[in-house]
Amino acid sequence: MGLIEECPMARREGPGAPATGIQLRPDGAFAFGFGLERDSLSGALVDLSGKSLWQYKRPVEPGERPADTLDSIAAAVRSVLRSPRLRQVRGRTRGLGVAAPGPINLADGTIVGPPEFPGWEKVPVVSWLEAATSLPVLVDNAATAAALGVEWQMLPAHGSFLYCYWGLGIGGGLVIGGEAYRGSTGNVAELGHVVVNENGRPCACGGRGCLEAESSAAAVLRDARQHGQFPNIEAVANAAASIPAVRQLLEKAAHQMAAALVSAVNLTDVPEVIVGGAHFAAVEEIFLPILRSVIEGQVLRRRVAPVTLRTAPVGEEANALGVAALVLHEQLPHNSSTGTHAARDPRSVHADGQAREGRRPPSAKPLQDPPPNEFAGTGGRR
Repeated sequence: MGLIEECPMARREGPGAPATGIQLRPDGAFAFGFGLERDSLSGALVDLSGKSLWQYKRPVEPGERPADTLDSIAAAVRSVLRSPRLRQVRGRTRGLGVAAPGPINLADGTIVGPPEFPGWEKVPVVSWLEAATSLPVLVDNAATAAALGVEWQMLPAHGSFLYCYWGLGIGGGLVIGGEAYRGSTGNVAELGHVVVNENGRPCACGGRGCLEAESSAAAVLRDARQHGQFPNIEAVANAAASIPAVRQLLEKAAHQMAAALVSAVNLTDVPEVIVGGAHFAAVEEIFLPILRSVIEGQVLRRRVAPVTLRTAPVGEEANALGVAALVLHEQLPHNSSTGTHAARDPRSVHADGQAREGRRPPSAKPLQDPPPNEFAGTGGRR
């Protein structure tokens, strides 16, 4: 099927023929991934090694119709598949993934009432894009997909970590043993809806005092406008150096975010926290020392083992990369006798049976399979 290739190995001492290595063939399969945020749409085409062959980015205007957003995804995919420069991907493209703000109904491929994301209630993303592109399509939670994108690109020091996306919204992804832990519906680790102020602002989710309502980029920007005219969170961060009240707003947001992360680490016992998102770079200088101090000083596991805090080198594109990895993982062949994916093992193997380190697309395993639905067999998650 053109998914693996031989690779040269160093000759060993002693008699016998030199070993022949086997590895995934990078151009054996390709997948599209698109990350949909409240203010932007990013896209990527990746091969089996995780290399991005094509990238896409455009702003999403407030109130943009879902049909227009989906049209732009379909048009971008068709353009790539017609491109002479990328003709090698034709016939080897395994599908298309879309990462979107949760909650997500994985059973039918729809976005279900995402906070501060009007118009996207019950939009049939999977069926619409399958009809428009003739590719298998899946939809997943943006923060979970971003966590997998980080895991694939960043090679975290530990096999388990908590990913926190900070932007206009706040989300989370949980990777355990190299695979995303997804809960029973695929909407695990919703950090943005951890309550950090019980008497705080109403949240679009229906709660009050949620981290997203109190400490997201959108919340900080709203509060900062009491002290001046700021077009975006980057301008707020720049003003913090000269306006003490603005700096205090950012420090307060950082402390609230740290409190939510401490609770999440205490619940999951992960050894590493990774924070990302395109907007986080603007506030990193203020946020990181506070996050690190609170997490290292308050999590219960600190007396047994440390917790590492890092920022992700991939930003807004992480969810596009992660959801493309999910496409590859789901579309690669299965072992007929075991039902497992042929590429699940993260190592390539020597012809003599010894393991050789390599990378494979990460996976996301649900706690239980979603119920059968009308999309089964046409791109819905199985």
